[in-house]
Amino acid sequence: MTTDTLAAPRLSAGDMARFVVDGFLEFGDLVPADLNAQVHADALAYPTDRPYDPNKPREFWDASPAVREVFDLPAVRGVVESLVGPEAVHDHSYLHTVPPGKREAQRWHVDSSLAADHPRQFDVLVCYFPHDAPPAMGPTMVLPGSHLRRVSYHDVTRYKNFVGQRQLHGPGGRIAFLHESLWHCAQPNRTDRWRFMFKIRYLPRVPQQGLFDTDGWDAAGIDAFYNDARRRHPWVGDGFAAMGPERRKWWRYLAGAPA
Repeated sequence: MTTDTLAAPRLSAGDMARFVVDGFLEFGDLVPADLNAQVHADALAYPTDRPYDPNKPREFWDASPAVREVFDLPAVRGVVESLVGPEAVHDHSYLHTVPPGKREAQRWHVDSSLAADHPRQFDVLVCYFPHDAPPAMGPTMVLPGSHLRRVSYHDVTRYKNFVGQRQLHGPGGRIAFLHESLWHCAQPNRTDRWRFMFKIRYLPRVPQQGLFDTDGWDAAGIDAFYNDARRRHPWVGDGFAAMGPERRKWWRYLAGAPA
């Protein structure tokens, strides 16, 4: 990420509280339409059968000046820096594709590194859809609130559907910022067009405290939001209640408040 943060607005306390409870944030208005169109054109011109090469973790990033411009937009930088801080490490990125007519869904999985200080220490996965991605095209499915469960990559592959799961569908330019431990999976593409999603993993280089706009972090509305959090994720059942105190400790940590 660039070091020029003067024009990069930070997430509000309300936005950050939603990230803590849901495990992700999504925005549909951060990228100009002409820039989305250029990234989409670059994706269409890129070899769709190219597998991920760990020795070349930035191939599409290097091939597309437009996608680099997207992630240098102040609005995009501001969200990333609110979550993982300035000078975050671009660990790797990849252009994910789902071909036309693909009927098989990806299995549920997590990209978590299972940091010892979970969930206080976390990486962020940024998922960017440069074109319109309606449900029929198979945009990524996420399970809100699942990031608080400590699981490894293959622990959740046996599951199929959950009450409360959410598909990241919407118009071109949609960007979702995911906690690394959020459960997610690609869906079948029932259209005759390619579905693209560009994903970057960012690693923090600073403690993740006080990075967002902390004004109002202890407001009554934030406290009421946390009290209502259990009803937002019906799939977790009564066991989720035990996460309440830990979630609030995490919130105080993120806000830079005394323990």
